Amino acid sequence: MGSGITFIFIPLFFYVTLVALLCVKIAEKNSWKMGLLFATVLIFLPAGVLTVAGMYDAGAL
Repeated sequence: MGSGITFIFIPLFFYVTLVALLCVKIAEKNSWKMGLLFATVLIFLPAGVLTVAGMYDAGAL
C-alpha cells in the first residue's frame, strides 16, 4: 500500500519543483503577474485534467 503512493508523489514533487523554478525565472524576466499566470496554467491545469479523467474513469461523470 505504501509503495504505490511513492509512484505518485515523487514525480509530482519533481514536476511542481521544476515548474515553480521555471515560473520564478519567467517572473524575473517579465513580471510577477506573468509568472503567476504561467504557474496557474502549468500546475493547476494538469491537476484538473487528471482529476476529471479519474472521475470519468471511476464513473462519477
